[in-house]
Amino acid sequence: MTLFGYATMRPAGRTARPLLYLAAGFNFVAAGLVVLLARIAPGVLGVTSFDAGAMLFVDLSALLVVGYGIGYALAGRDLRRFWPCIALGVLGKLGVVVLVFACFVAGRTTPLVTLLACGDALFAAAFVGLLRRHGAT
Repeated sequence: MTLFGYATMRPAGRTARPLLYLAAGFNFVAAGLVVLLARIAPGVLGVTSFDAGAMLFVDLSALLVVGYGIGYALAGRDLRRFWPCIALGVLGKLGVVVLVFACFVAGRTTPLVTLLACGDALFAAAFVGLLRRHGAT
């Protein structure tokens, strides 16, 4: 079975492993930052405040971001086994980029959120390169 055109991956090289751990850390920090700012300074995120129901979705979204981060860390340890996490991460990060930039153009989000999405764009591009370098068909 192939996924995204790859049947398997070669082990992570000297540059791939630090990239994956950096991506994991980026996700952990981004999730923590959003959860914290949503509670103490929602204006920084471009909203006036969150009610309890909306806060649930902020927390669920942060949990999803942390889950991706765990996948990146696992792939850093064993790329052969966990490379589908990286392939899925490309799709997730590109989705974030499209959503955030659409909201930014519409004036519904702040430069800080857009800056975080730029980080996602960079990691998506780096992940595509990683998959292309390590992939085996």
